[in-house]
Amino acid sequence: MFPLGITFYPDLLPKEEWENNFLKIYEAGLNAVRFGEMAWGNIEPKPGEFCFEDLDLMLNLANKYGLKVVLGLPTASAPQWLVARNPKVRPMANDGVLAPEYGPRPNACKDNKTYRKFAERIAEKMVRRYCSNPALLCWQLDNEPCYPPLDLTWSKDFCHCKDSNKAFALWAQSRYKTLDELNNAWGTKFWSMGFSSFDDIRTPKVGFWDGGNPHIYLEWFRFKSDSLSSWLRHLKEMVKKIDPHGKVGTNSFIDSPNRIPDHDVLAEGMDWYGWDIYPKGTANSPDSLSQHADFWRSVASGRGAEFIVSELQAGPNVRWGNPAEVYAKEIRTWTHQFVAHGARGILYHAWRPPLIGSETGGFGLLNPDGSRTERLAGVETAAKEIKKIEEILSHHKLMPQVAIAYLKSSDIETFQEQGFPRGAPPGWIQGRMDIGLMHGLDSIAGAHRLLWRYVDPTAFIFERTLSENTPPFEAVLLTNPYVLKEKDMKVLRKYVYDGGILITEARFGLKDEFARLFERPLSEKFFDVTYEKTEVINDAVEIEGLPFKALGYRDFVSVKEGVLLSYKDGRPALIEKKIGKGKALYATFSLFLSLIKQDRTSMVELLRKHLPKPHATLKASESVEMVYWADSTPIIYVINHGDSKEPVEIEPMVKYGKVEDILYGKRVEILEGRIKMDLEGREVAVLHLSEVLS
Repeated sequence: MFPLGITFYPDLLPKEEWENNFLKIYEAGLNAVRFGEMAWGNIEPKPGEFCFEDLDLMLNLANKYGLKVVLGLPTASAPQWLVARNPKVRPMANDGVLAPEYGPRPNACKDNKTYRKFAERIAEKMVRRYCSNPALLCWQLDNEPCYPPLDLTWSKDFCHCKDSNKAFALWAQSRYKTLDELNNAWGTKFWSMGFSSFDDIRTPKVGFWDGGNPHIYLEWFRFKSDSLSSWLRHLKEMVKKIDPHGKVGTNSFIDSPNRIPDHDVLAEGMDWYGWDIYPKGTANSPDSLSQHADFWRSVASGRGAEFIVSELQAGPNVRWGNPAEVYAKEIRTWTHQFVAHGARGILYHAWRPPLIGSETGGFGLLNPDGSRTERLAGVETAAKEIKKIEEILSHHKLMPQVAIAYLKSSDIETFQEQGFPRGAPPGWIQGRMDIGLMHGLDSIAGAHRLLWRYVDPTAFIFERTLSENTPPFEAVLLTNPYVLKEKDMKVLRKYVYDGGILITEARFGLKDEFARLFERPLSEKFFDVTYEKTEVINDAVEIEGLPFKALGYRDFVSVKEGVLLSYKDGRPALIEKKIGKGKALYATFSLFLSLIKQDRTSMVELLRKHLPKPHATLKASESVEMVYWADSTPIIYVINHGDSKEPVEIEPMVKYGKVEDILYGKRVEILEGRIKMDLEGREVAVLHLSEVLS
């Protein structure tokens, strides 16, 4: 079953309207509903007093109309009786301010033992009651689990309560075993900040920009991801003891590195990992949606989990983001785009806009009175189309040729050296976004733009996978390689030696895994360069013979051979190093950031000459996307994200004699190995290729 459903909160409506809404969801062609994840206070309105009657009715009605339920275990927001009786559950900011009792989520610290005790109780009660319910599809743990701020617009850091302090100290003790090892890794000799007891360890209240310890600050972010992951896995184990065959997962979203935990860590142990995406709310372009979908699929599959879109925007935003209207044709193409990039289920958000609360009037597929919108027609069409193609897609695979390496530690370290944008005297560090908070995300965006519409889909790999195995891809784009283990450098060198292609950029291996500066950067060993210094680029640096400028950071190096591009001052800008059967390209500036800040045509053309040849080439306008599903008889997913008709020409590397659009059940013209078609605006083609020609 391919879950194609929607979030629906019946408890926000009069009970007499519930059944009709479940019926309408079924009639829309959907097969799943999601609810319960925010319902703790409704289910347990008083301590130990459980009211399951409404939830019983919701599941019974879902079952009546053949709808499967993604049932949330509602630990995301603590009920008011819990917070009022136990005020210490409230998360504490680095300045000692407590998060609000109600409203913004999360309102309880997940390290707090009292919170955990009550959260375990409500979760166990629900699992025991519903594990055998015929409507149950799977369990959702929490909702967008994180430390604050999730809804808050603060730049404060959480959580620094007593329980988090203790948990951080215990985490450090289990990680380092001895104080000498810890003090060495954390660089505590500086300013005589050494720890003489694990009991003395406290959470870091500031980062590098405020004179804090950058090594402890980096470890703090690692701890937060580990702590959340440990809690989720604990809940999952509890569920599995009662419901051993039930699928269990959680959901999150993509945001700045200081706000969201490491997804590669959070997805560990999950059966499914859900992505919440609001394309209009976050003003995503089609290429950025492609990038984020590839990222999420890679996170999930890398941990053995299913990639689910757990919240796909169904109506206009309120309170946060861009409030622009959402149209049926957009919802349909988003649906197809995410299926094309490997989603194994999609849940729209939400069925009805709430009439109350902090999301009043927002996100609904229907109007506030429950009447139809034009958007509903888009969902109905998408549902019919996905049912047509899901079976054949299940027998094909996405097999990316190229991977982008994203290093969360580099991202955190880059952010904390700049800090948040702030006022400062002229000439002082102001907290630049492009080389600080957004540098890592901008860098992977630039890397993806290099591959967009060329080798699609793309994979992502992460610190853990880089340390464990040689990447199984023809090429790797290593972004923001600032914090790098010596072991990882050796893995990458072996990868290149065995025939891989590596493209990377400035600040390669300047710091080790604890953010301690190497005496000599790893770039010297890897690329046989002589390193002089790294500077922040304030004024874009021109590159000789190319209408393209270097931005971000710049390494000053010298090298005897392999210079492909030079700056106007004669120093190397792009170096090629051949190692064994492969090669590595080293841009001495922030290459990937530079690719999204200017016209990238000339640099993209140059770099693509060093990438593997794609399975198929696409000739079409920039609005047209092609995603290749590998098999002996492959699938090519083609989507026109624009509003006007576009001519499309596709030339597969292997010649085929027959092409069928399985979405519409019709043959498509193929001449001399080239597929030619016209694609209407916001239209989709799912091409099945067969009959290989000799």
